[in-house]
Amino acid sequence: MRKPDLYIMTPRLPRQPSGPKNDVIELGMLTEEMGYDRVWIMETNDRDAFVWSSEIALFTKKIKIGTNIVSVYSRTPTLLAISTLTLAEIAGDRFVLGIGPGGTEILRDGHGIKLEKPLRRVRESIDIIRTLVKGERLNYEGQVFKVKRDFRLRVGVPEIKVPIYIAALNPKMIQLAGEKADGVILSHMPVEAAEDVKKNLEMGAQRSGRDPSEVEVCTNLPLAANREGAILNYRKAVAWHLVAPTYDWLISHTNYSETVTKMRKLWWEERSPEEASKLIDDDMLVTFGLGYKEEDIKSRLRKYLSADITPIADFHGITKGAEKEDIITLMKIVKSAV
Repeated sequence: MRKPDLYIMTPRLPRQPSGPKNDVIELGMLTEEMGYDRVWIMETNDRDAFVWSSEIALFTKKIKIGTNIVSVYSRTPTLLAISTLTLAEIAGDRFVLGIGPGGTEILRDGHGIKLEKPLRRVRESIDIIRTLVKGERLNYEGQVFKVKRDFRLRVGVPEIKVPIYIAALNPKMIQLAGEKADGVILSHMPVEAAEDVKKNLEMGAQRSGRDPSEVEVCTNLPLAANREGAILNYRKAVAWHLVAPTYDWLISHTNYSETVTKMRKLWWEERSPEEASKLIDDDMLVTFGLGYKEEDIKSRLRKYLSADITPIADFHGITKGAEKEDIITLMKIVKSAV
C-alpha cells in the first residue's frame, strides 16, 4: 500500500548543535518509530544532503533515506557515485539517490554555473553513476562528460542496487525518468497533472521497453502548521517556487496562470516578494500543496494516494522558534491520514 513520505530537512530548521544530539537525527528516529517507510533530505543553499543522510542512517535501522535532490551541476557524476556507494556502505539497501538539475538561482548565483543541457546532463549522470557504483570499469564518451582509461572506483557495491530518482518539472525530464530511472520526483504538482505525468512517463518507458509501473511517481507538497507565522512562511515558499518559469508546465494544468503572471511581475519587476505572496490564496495553497487545515491536509494526501502518486510532505510552513514542535505536529497529522 502506497503511503506518504516525509521531507524532514527544511531550510527553516535553525542551526544545529555539534555532536550526535540534534533535531534532524531526533526527527529521523521519530519518523521510523511512527512507521514511515522513507524520509527525504533536501540540499539547496544550506546543509549537505549526503552528510545528513549518513547521520540518520547511523541512528535508524529500517527506514529508507533519500536525497531530494542533489544537483548534477554542483557535483560530477563520479563524485555522486562516490557519495552513493559510501551511503550504500553505511545504510545498505536503504539509500535512495535523488538527483536533478537543481534550482536555477542557486546554481547561477551561488555556484556561478549556467544551467545548460539539463536533460543530457541528467541522462549521462545516471549512466556513469550506475556503472561506477557497481565497481565496474568505465569508458564513457558523452556530450557533457568523458570518463576514460577504464576508470573505476576502488570500492563498489555490486550486490546493492541503489534506486535513482530524477527531479522533473516538464514532460521531457519525466520521459527520461520513465526511460532510465527508478522514480520521478515532482514538486508542487497539482493532482490535476497526474494523468499527463503518467502519459509522459509511459512514453519514456516505451523507449527502453520497460513497464512504466516500475517507476514510482512522487511529488514534494508543502504544508503548514495552523499558526499565523507558519502560514505566512508557507505562502512565501509557494510563491518562491511558482514565480520560477520552470513551473509553467505544472501551472498550465490549473486556472492560476494569470495569477502567477501577476505574481512574477511583482516579484521580478517590482522587487516585491511580499506583495507577490499575498496573491497566494488558500485555494492555491491546496492546489500546489496540502494546506494548513488538518482536514485539508488529510483530504489532499488521500487524493494523491488514490491517483497512485506518493506525496512527500514538505514542511515549509513552520514557526520560527517552534520548528521541531510544528514538524512533529504535522508528522502526526500526515500519519493519521492513512
